[in-house]
Formats: sequence, structure tokens, C-alpha cells
Amino acid sequence: MEQIDFVQRVDAYTRAAASEPAVFRRHVFGMLLLAGLWIWGGLLLGLVLLAWSVLSFVYLGFHGLQIFGLFAGLALLLSVLRLTRSDWVAPEGIAVPAAECPRLFEALERVRQKVRGPRISQLVITEDYGLRIAQQMRLGGLLPARYHLLLGLPLAMAIDRPRLVALIAQEYSHLRRRQGWLQAAVYRARRRLQGLHERLADARQMTHLGWANERFMRWYLPRWWAASFVVARQDEAVADRMAARWVSKPLMGEALSEVAVRGRWFREQFWTMHWLRARELASPIGPFSLMAGVMNHSMDVNWVYQGWKQEYHAPASYQDTPPSLRERLRGLDVPPGLTPMSSSNCLAWLGKRSERWIELLDQRWCVRHGHDWVAYRQILSASAARVAALMPREPYLDADQLVELGWQLQSTALQHQDAPLPIYQRALELEPGNARALAACASLHMGMDWEAQLQYLAQAFAQLPAMGAAWCQLASGVLDVLEDEDFDEASVRQLRSDWRAREALARTQLQALRDERLAQGSLLGARACTALPHPLWASELAALQLHLQHCPRLRRAWLLARPLRSLPGAYALVLVLDRPGVHYQDNKRLELQWRGYLERELLLCKLVPLWITHVEELGPTALRQLAAMPWGLVYDRTEQPGGAPSSGTAPLTG
Repeated sequence: MEQIDFVQRVDAYTRAAASEPAVFRRHVFGMLLLAGLWIWGGLLLGLVLLAWSVLSFVYLGFHGLQIFGLFAGLALLLSVLRLTRSDWVAPEGIAVPAAECPRLFEALERVRQKVRGPRISQLVITEDYGLRIAQQMRLGGLLPARYHLLLGLPLAMAIDRPRLVALIAQEYSHLRRRQGWLQAAVYRARRRLQGLHERLADARQMTHLGWANERFMRWYLPRWWAASFVVARQDEAVADRMAARWVSKPLMGEALSEVAVRGRWFREQFWTMHWLRARELASPIGPFSLMAGVMNHSMDVNWVYQGWKQEYHAPASYQDTPPSLRERLRGLDVPPGLTPMSSSNCLAWLGKRSERWIELLDQRWCVRHGHDWVAYRQILSASAARVAALMPREPYLDADQLVELGWQLQSTALQHQDAPLPIYQRALELEPGNARALAACASLHMGMDWEAQLQYLAQAFAQLPAMGAAWCQLASGVLDVLEDEDFDEASVRQLRSDWRAREALARTQLQALRDERLAQGSLLGARACTALPHPLWASELAALQLHLQHCPRLRRAWLLARPLRSLPGAYALVLVLDRPGVHYQDNKRLELQWRGYLERELLLCKLVPLWITHVEELGPTALRQLAAMPWGLVYDRTEQPGGAPSSGTAPLTG
């Protein structure tokens, strides 16, 4: 299901839940009943057809309709069983028995008795920064479910025990067996249907369900997924309030605030610091051995305050069900404000062998990211060489070279995040219409110079309309900070009104882009794609090819530009990957990983939207059409010995 379509459905259901909550609850309950009737009805119909075929053969003898009934019943039963099969996958991590960490299981038992929920059967330590309880269904729900507590090691290293207990109580509240049964049931059903929802996007998997089930699920699941998202978000707020009754509202608010701030620091600061160690270390090193000390002692006070403001004003994400931090604190009736960070962690709760768990996770991380480490080390080396070549000639560089110098300093963290701003501004003075310089300035966080940032964002919205939604989101964050800092209310109100008008236009443009993006059949073709309007720098192309070279099972890749019919003069960046025989979900995980790489390392991704697709998704004639676009081929492992990139990429660089 397309993300834009999902967002529109969620917004519509959110308005319905706010205006007519009783009607919305009945609608959701009806959708639950419809799914149950469809599944059990199909199961009963299959059994009836099989029973009729057998009994009629026994009592009436053989006739042709019995074959039809037999095969129809078997097909229907197999289709329903495939539809309801468990997608349970054992969580990745280290399973720790209760005897290893008795104090943690004692705390779990105290929380369970308060919530009156099920027992946790297993503790799994994971690499993620998070905490959740995974429900394992057995025999389609005929046997009692098992529950696994997935505790992220970074989270255990970041916060103290009282705040961890508050988070466990909040997560346990989703399993409550008292009030709010519909919300809790929908929350759990949503988790169970995650695999089926992912299979919906894979045409090869959906055809295994049978014609009728496939048609029904393609109609039902997008609506159910959006409606259940709204209910699950409401359940998060209910779980917050229930946990606050057991651990106190201030403690719950402190836990939510600290987890949000440390999560942002973990994403933006820690991983940058860790990956930059590839400059000195040729072999990968695990991040967890030094994480605890860094988490508790290396957070700058000013950054923590700015990070809390950004988290507090950030809108709720459509990727996960928890509301925004501001909505959660308001729901708890906790005044906003940054409390002191935890001075200790929860490693002692993991038992005496916690150092062994850290060592094992480090080893697994190094095995999984060894190729990425080598590639990033090469990228850092090439960036440092490019900076060394450009820096002595800085006074004599043209606008495009100045932007490249600033971007190399920014993307590889050779300087502070805002340090390249004067370089970008000089590039705009030399060439006021330089799109790369404008996009770089607009995307920088400029501290207290909010007026300049809003001006750059307005110029970027006018000059780069394809990225209008991104500019509106950045401007909304700046305006939220202005409101919090007590700037002139009339000025902020006027600015907010101007940006709301731009946001309405951006939503219209996003809808048009969605309609155009869904036309996968016309994605390629002689007139559908063209060469890049903003050629890649040689350094960008080299970084892209390094990632491609280390991509498993990749044969070829094309980088194309598609003129957008909905936005005259604008383009979309299309990366087409050829990975034959790879599972759909593996391709989707690769797309997420690659989107992070490209948006971090290619400035072009801030000028135009990035579409990542695979040859198999483009139809049977895709390879023939792509062969007619040799200027878009950026990587070809089939022609070069040892997987070296193809050399026919000159038209992409400038």
C-alpha cells in the first residue's frame, strides 16, 4: 500500500474518531467481525464442500460434480490456511533465562500482577534502541499465546531502573484484560497481521492466497491497516495513563522525555561518531562495548536541550503508532520541561554475564556490517582526498565546487553540522539560482537564526516544488520552536498562516505525485526517463558505486531521471536495481537501508524525490527498455571481473 494513500486514510479515520467516536468504534468492530466471518466462513464452506463430495460419493456413487466439490473444497481450505498461517519469526537477539537476571523478572512479575496480564515467557536482548512485547500465536490461536520481552541493549544502557520499569509498565498495559478491551484487541491484532500486511505488497505472495482471498484482502487490508493505526495510537495514550497510575505521572513523563531525547542523540550523534571510526580502523569494531559510557557521560547539555525541544515539537510519525511527545505529555497532564538525564543504567539487571551478551552482540554486528564498514571507509577516504584538493583553492572555486566542498565537510562530519553555511552562502552570492546551494542552506539547522532559515525554506519551496512537503515540515519545526521561545505572537501567527497555505499546495502536489508514482507501467519507456538534470559529482557517483559494489546479489543498477507530468520542470530520481531471486521483504529492507545512505551522501536527494524500485516490479519488458538507456547504467557486475563497476557512466557526472 502506498504511503500517501495510507496517510490520507489515517487522517480521515482520525477525524472520524474525533467527531463521532462511537460510530468509529462500531466501524472498527464491524471490520473485525467481517474478517472473522470471512475466514471462518471460508473454512466452513471448504469443509462443507469436502463433506458433500465424500458423502455423495459414498451414498450416491460417482458423478462429475464431486470432483469439482472436492478440489474446490481443498483449494478453499488451503487458501484460508495460507491466509491465517503464522508469520512468527524468532526475534533476533540473545535469549536470557530467568535464572540469569532474577531481579528483572521479579520486576516483570510485579508489573504483571498490577496489569493482570499474561506472563512473559522469554527475555530477548536485542540491538535495537527500544522495548516491546512480542506475541507469538500458536496453531492459529487454538493454543495459548506466548509473550517475549524484547529489550534493546542500548536502551538498557541509557536509562535507570525506575524509568525502565515505567516503560515496561506502559508496554505491559497493551496486554491488559480489563477496560478498553476493543483498543487492546485491535492493538494485538494489528501486530499479528503485520506479516499479512507486508505480504499484500508482494504480488507473488498474494496470488498464493487464491483469487477470492486475494481480491478481498487487497480491498480489506488497506482500510483495516489505517483504521487499526488510529485505534492503536489511541491505545498508546491509554497505556500511558494506565502505567502512570502505577509508577506516577512525573516518572512516566520523565521516562518518555528521556527516551525520546536519547533516541535522537543515538540516531544523530552516536552512530555518526561510531562510523567515523572507520577512518582509523580498517576492520569493523562493535558499538556496544563502549556505548554505556558514552550514553551516560558524553551528552552535551546544550545539545540535550535543543534535542528535547525538537522532539517535543516534532509531529507524530506515520511509521509507528505512538503519538508525538507533546501529545503524550499533555495526555498525562505533565508540564513540559527537560528533567535531568539518568546517571546510571540497568546493565546490572541483565545479570553477571551482561559483558558476555555485549561481546556477542558486538561480534554479530561486525559480521553483519563488515562490508558496509569497508565501503564507508573508502567513502571517507575519498571525501577527505576531495576536501584536501578543494580547500586550498577555496577563494577561486565556482559555485558548484563550493557547494561540493561544503557538502563533503557536512556529510562526513569533518566539521560541525552548521560550519559549511558560509560556504553555501558564498555559492549563492556567486550564483543566486544554484539549486544545490539553496537546498543545502534550507536543510541546515541554523540555531537561533530562524529568520534566515525560513527565508531559505521559502526560496526552496518556490524553486524546488517536488520537495515541497519536506520544506513545509522543516518550517513547521522552526515555527514550533518560535512559539516555545515566546517570539512575537502576531509575527509567528502570520508566518504560520503563510506556511499553511504552502502546506496545502504541497499536499495537492503529493497527491499528484502519488497518482503518477502508481503508474508503474509507464515508469520506463523511451520518453518516460531521461538523463539527470543535475549531474552527479564524481565523488557522489563514486560513493554510489561503492555501495552498489557491496550490495549482495546485485547484478546491475540504473540511475535515471523521470520528468514529472504533475510538476512541469521537476524530476524524480529513479534508482532501478536488478537482484534476481531475492525475496520481496529483503528488497524492501534494502530499500530502507539504501534510502538512508543516499539521502545522507547525495545532495541530489534533497533536490528531487527519490524512487527506488526493482526490475521485477516493472514488468516483463523492463530489461529490454533499460537496455535502451545505456547512459543510465551506473553498475554492471555481469561484464566486469570481480564485480567492478561499469565504466559507461560519464553522462551522469558533471
